[in-house]
Amino acid sequence: MQATLLALVLTGPLLVSLALAQGDPAFADLDQATEEARSVLQTERKTLVAQGLALSVAEEKAFWPVYDRYMAELKTAGDLRVKVVTDYAASYDDLSEDTARELLANSLKYQEKILDIRKGYVRKFRKVLPAITLARFYQIENKIDAITNFVLAREIPLVPAVPSSQPIAPPGR
Repeated sequence: MQATLLALVLTGPLLVSLALAQGDPAFADLDQATEEARSVLQTERKTLVAQGLALSVAEEKAFWPVYDRYMAELKTAGDLRVKVVTDYAASYDDLSEDTARELLANSLKYQEKILDIRKGYVRKFRKVLPAITLARFYQIENKIDAITNFVLAREIPLVPAVPSSQPIAPPGR
């Protein structure tokens, strides 16, 4: 499991770098590379879930189809996160108030979508997993997200500070 976590941490910056590069029109052909990086992250995530849950054969048969639908919905929501990162990268040097508002709104919309998906799948997962295993699954999900969020936070620079306006000193002082 440690090796898979390491792979996730090492692959995360690749996704961020690709997303940031997409902000530059010279890198417009990186869509495929970004999708490949996301695919690697999804594969690593599935490996972590499989290792962390240690499901019986019967549980696996019932769980993985639901999990695959769940991940497809998360990927769709994740498209918004990639858009936020790429839009931010594209406008980083000349970020306007309107763009900042839009980025914040989309970032919050992404978080809301993820929460809605997770809440919506509790009932579906409950049909195929015992409560303790389901709680463990959501813990694993939260840990993977924490790692991913840490990598993103480390790699994506803060919005540049707005220069403070200084009062104009009267002449002669």
